[in-house]
Amino acid sequence: MAVFGSFCLIFLVLRSVATIEDYCSLNTYSTNGTYMQFTKEPNVDEFAIAGKFKGLHCCAKGYRSIEWYKDGKPYPWPLMVSQLILYPESANQTVYTQSVTEADAGNYTCLLRNDSVVHSHTIQLKVFEKIPDDPKITYVSKDHQVPLGQQLRLFCEAFAGRVDLPDAHNEVVWRKSGHNGTLDDEPRVRQEKISREDGQTFGTYLIIDSVRREDFGEYVCKISKPGKSIEQRVFVDEKIEVEYLNPNPVPVAKLLLCLSAIIFLCLAVVILNLQYGLPLRVRFKDTFGVVEESDGKTNDVLLLYSSKDSELALGTLLPILESRYNYKCVHRELPSSINYWFGELQNDALKSRRIVTLLSPPVVSDNWTSAAIYQAIKQLQALGSKLTIITLKELPRCENETKNSHGETLTILLRTINVVHWERTKEEKFWLNLRLRLPPKRRNERLVDGRSQTQGINSSRLSNDSEESSDLV
Repeated sequence: MAVFGSFCLIFLVLRSVATIEDYCSLNTYSTNGTYMQFTKEPNVDEFAIAGKFKGLHCCAKGYRSIEWYKDGKPYPWPLMVSQLILYPESANQTVYTQSVTEADAGNYTCLLRNDSVVHSHTIQLKVFEKIPDDPKITYVSKDHQVPLGQQLRLFCEAFAGRVDLPDAHNEVVWRKSGHNGTLDDEPRVRQEKISREDGQTFGTYLIIDSVRREDFGEYVCKISKPGKSIEQRVFVDEKIEVEYLNPNPVPVAKLLLCLSAIIFLCLAVVILNLQYGLPLRVRFKDTFGVVEESDGKTNDVLLLYSSKDSELALGTLLPILESRYNYKCVHRELPSSINYWFGELQNDALKSRRIVTLLSPPVVSDNWTSAAIYQAIKQLQALGSKLTIITLKELPRCENETKNSHGETLTILLRTINVVHWERTKEEKFWLNLRLRLPPKRRNERLVDGRSQTQGINSSRLSNDSEESSDLV
């Protein structure tokens, strides 16, 4: 008989251990996502009978670690503090003991952590020497608000010890106030009974799928044990999902649309400017710019060049400036010595609206350095007229340029004058850049014996069309 009793005890212990292994995987919330959260209703109160099996649970997901504390003391606990140990097969969500003692009573806290969030939950464990007379509630759902069409889940659980009578049992049943008959008389409504620790703790889930308006109201959880019963009431109301009305709403969609339109417009402007910006600026200058006629000057352009650049100056630049673009030009070859430039060129410079100089190594005696170029440009700048430099070779770049007494370098000087680089492969762009820096010229004007005459309307239109097409070729 003693052997049979020991076998039964071992069987009950093994069954209890198997039960706690599955506890946190059963009857869980229907939730999505991987964020850290509790997966079952977390009990606040737990009860046990001294000498019986007992487990405490902290069912969750999305955590990195679980830490257990009893009355503020971290696990593991000395035997005089608590005999409960971790059950590793449940991923540390459970602590248990096969034979609880009164010393095990106290507040047990589980601390859930992930990389950014910490959750804690405290369970108060009470240990009785014998089965209490009244059922002890471990969990009852609070009043609920649920939207129409959503699922309603209510849970009621109590501890009443194990009943050894053949015709008596512990039970939890849900009913609705004013409702005749049972609740689970249609497929969308069901009650799921559960028990643990060999039936000492028992409860029932009430689940209603797709809540209707008639489901709102008062629900009663009736907890019964032989000779005793208690009731707990829960109110379920409709949750009205009111859309938040912002007094100053931010029209995100419109802002994104406007931002996209602005970006598209800016890109279009940039592309159009790269393609047509320079010709349009030249045309705008010639059409609306102030014609420089009453300034006392007789020439539009004074073209300066070295003897070695005379072919380009006289064979290409000068004919195009005079015949195609109707500028009145004079040309002078630069003296071999820079010291004579001002004296010999000053008279022509005073009569000219613009000075255009071809800058190449022969201009500075083949001394193509920042210092030599700086000195040459300063001499040309002293002539007084608006200066445009046509570079026939890339200007030297020097990171450590020597500054003059005023702190000026060649790089700083070039920012104050017009510089156009000559490229035969990009002749159209060169002429547009040069014309942009010359005096405005009306397209319907022609020079006759040094005087500007306006042609007839029809001739002007034909001239505009033919000249503009030749400019862009």
